[in-house]
Amino acid sequence: MSFIIKESLKLIVRSKLNFFLNLISLTLCVLLIVISFYLIRASKFLQEYVQQNISLSVFIKENISQEELNSFAEKLNQQPYTFKTEFISKEKAAEIFLRETGEDFKKILDYNPLPASFTLYLKPGYSVSDSLNIIISSLQKEDLVNEVVSKMEFLQKVISFSEKIKLYIFVITGLMLVVSIYLVFSTVKLILNSKYEELETMKLVGAKLSTIKLPILLNIVFVGLLAGAISLIIINTVLRFFETGISSLINVTGFDFILMILFLLLVGPVIGLLVSLIALRKISLRV
Repeated sequence: MSFIIKESLKLIVRSKLNFFLNLISLTLCVLLIVISFYLIRASKFLQEYVQQNISLSVFIKENISQEELNSFAEKLNQQPYTFKTEFISKEKAAEIFLRETGEDFKKILDYNPLPASFTLYLKPGYSVSDSLNIIISSLQKEDLVNEVVSKMEFLQKVISFSEKIKLYIFVITGLMLVVSIYLVFSTVKLILNSKYEELETMKLVGAKLSTIKLPILLNIVFVGLLAGAISLIIINTVLRFFETGISSLINVTGFDFILMILFLLLVGPVIGLLVSLIALRKISLRV
C-alpha cells in the first residue's frame, strides 16, 4: 500500500500542469453541481411557497358600516377559493405603514388616508393566472370594494427569473463537466504515455494489474478530494459573508450543511474515478 501511495504522489510531481488544470476544473465543476442541486431545491420551494401564499388585498370603500363588513367577510369565507381571510382596519393599516416605512403621516395629516382591507388567502388550486383574474373580476363588482390588488405578477416574475438563472447554471455546469472529464481523461493518458516503459517493465516482472492501475486511480481521487475541500472552503466563506442575507432562505429550503459537505467531498472523486476507469479499461498484463 505504501508503494501505491508513493507512486500516486510521484504522479502529481510529474504532471504539475495537468494536476493544477484538473484541480481547477474539478473545483469549478463540483461548485457548479452543488449550486445546481440547491438551485433546484430553492426553485421548488419558491414555487410551492408562491402557490401556498398567494393573497389578494381587497380594499374597502370609506364609510362602510360594521354590519356590511361582517356580511362581506362571511361571504368571502364561504367562497370555494378562500383559504382564510384577515381583516385590516384603518388603524391597523396605519400601524403597519408606520412599522414598515418609519414615517408617521399623522404629523402632516389630521386624518387617516389608508383604507380598511381584507387580505384574502387563496387555496393552492386557485393560484393560477386565469383563476385569479376571474376572482379579482368578481370581487371588484362588489359595491363596498374599492380595489383588488394581487402580487401574482411580481411573484411570477421572480419564478421566471429563478428558472432562467437555473437554466444558465445547468448549461455552465454541463460545459464544466465536459471540460473536467476531458482533462481527467487526458491526464490519465498522459501518465500512461510518460510511464510506458516503466509499466512494461512492471508487467515483465509479474506486477499485478491492480498495482499498475491503483496509483493512477488514487492520484485522481486525491485531486477530486482536494477539489471538494477547496469548494467547501469557498462555499463556507460565501455563506459566512452573506450570513444575514441568506440565513432565512437556507432554513426554509432545508439546507443541510453536513449533507453538503458529503456531497462536495464525493462529487470530485466519483467523477475522477469513473473517467479514470474508462481511460484505464484497455490496460492489460499482455506485453
